[in-house]
Amino acid sequence: MANVLLDPETVKRGLRINYLGARSDQASKLIDGFASLLARFQKKPVVVNDIIQDAANYIHRQFRLRWVMIGLRDPSDGVCSYRVEAGMRHEVWEWQKKRTYKKEDFALTKAGWYNAGEISRLTRVYLEEENPLGEEDVGKIVNRPFMMKATRKSQEDTLETDFIDTLILTPDNELLGWIEYSGTIAGKFPDPMVFRWIEFIAAILAAAISTQSPQIAPA
Repeated sequence: MANVLLDPETVKRGLRINYLGARSDQASKLIDGFASLLARFQKKPVVVNDIIQDAANYIHRQFRLRWVMIGLRDPSDGVCSYRVEAGMRHEVWEWQKKRTYKKEDFALTKAGWYNAGEISRLTRVYLEEENPLGEEDVGKIVNRPFMMKATRKSQEDTLETDFIDTLILTPDNELLGWIEYSGTIAGKFPDPMVFRWIEFIAAILAAAISTQSPQIAPA
């Protein structure tokens, strides 16, 4: 069979068209979001609060979650607190950002504390049934109190006070912060790959935090 001679312009045009098609793929859109976060590293000085706010906004929008909060551990005293949010009601966020934690509070098991289920080394889930809130907390820190009487009808369903934490760790597994988020706006748990993508974002944030903060000593 004779070789077909293709015009170089046809080859180049074909590659360009294929590339533009790939840009509309979901995976390509994710890459764009990560590239935007990484571009923050080129701005001097690196402002961690800006990066984590961008990350919260991106996670909230891209994965269609009802809300997202990101907290950091203060390297000077070890106190952990929420710093930014996306999707929270103003009055609920005003209460949430006042809450403080210790490194030990993020352990999988702690007497008298929240009960967690391990999804991965970095990610754990907290279910409403195992972590009931008092009446005062319902009024202050629940984004949609009117949904508190809903019931879980399937393994994929989320309840109003279910939440997921993905830890932000140093290479030595010291806690730098955490990403806390709800289920999707459709009332379901995120797809397993969403957990993986959020863990990847946590790694980006760990690098950003490390450029600005001194190493956090083990508590």
